[in-house]
Amino acid sequence: MRVKKKAGYHHGDLRQTLIDVSVDVIDREGLEALSLRALATRAGVSSGAPYHHFADRAALLSAIALEGFERLEQAMIDRRDAAPADPVSRLDAIGQAYVGFAVTNTGHFRVMFRDNSPAARSPALSAASQKAYRLLYGVVEECQAVAAAPAGDPGPLVYAAWSLVHGLATLWVDGALPTARVDPAALAPRITGLLGRMLVALAREEGAAQA
Repeated sequence: MRVKKKAGYHHGDLRQTLIDVSVDVIDREGLEALSLRALATRAGVSSGAPYHHFADRAALLSAIALEGFERLEQAMIDRRDAAPADPVSRLDAIGQAYVGFAVTNTGHFRVMFRDNSPAARSPALSAASQKAYRLLYGVVEECQAVAAAPAGDPGPLVYAAWSLVHGLATLWVDGALPTARVDPAALAPRITGLLGRMLVALAREEGAAQA
C-alpha cells in the first residue's frame, strides 16, 4: 500500500528531501531520534524509499555531513571575501562565519563532528572537511606573511584558532552558555576578535625577543 505523502514536502528530489527532513529531526530531537524507517514516515514515502538513496543510516549521516562541510566552506568564503583586505580582519570573518554556521545549522553541525576517525569518512567527506580546514590554514599563513602571527609552522596556530571557534560554537549549540547573563550573538564577535589580537601580540613578542 502506498503511503500518502504529507503536505509540505515536495518529492521532486527525494534524496534532498530525505536529507532536509533528517536535519530537521536532528535539530529538534537529536541524533538518537533518526532512523530510516521513521524518516520515511515523516517524509510521507514508503518505508523502502530511503534505501534507494542511502544504503543505511551511516550513509545518510555521511551525506548530511558532506552537505554541512560544503555549506560551511561557502559561508567562510563569503565572509572572508566581504571582509577588509587585511589578514587579521579576514581571520576574524572566518571565525564569525564558523560560529554563525553552527548556530544556524545545528542539525548539520552535530553530524559533521560526530566521529572524526579517518575510517569513518568517505573520500568525498574527507575532501570537503579538508577544504574548510585549508581556508583557515590559508588565512593564518596570510597573517604570518605580514608579521601578524608568529613565524614557523602554522599548524599549531590553526589548531588554536579552530579550537577557539569550535569550542564557542559547541557551547552555544549545546546550550552550555549562561544565556541569562550572556548574549551569545554579542559574545561571538568579541571572542573571534580576540583570536587575531592574540596572534598579533604573539608575533610582536616574538619580534621583540629576536631584536
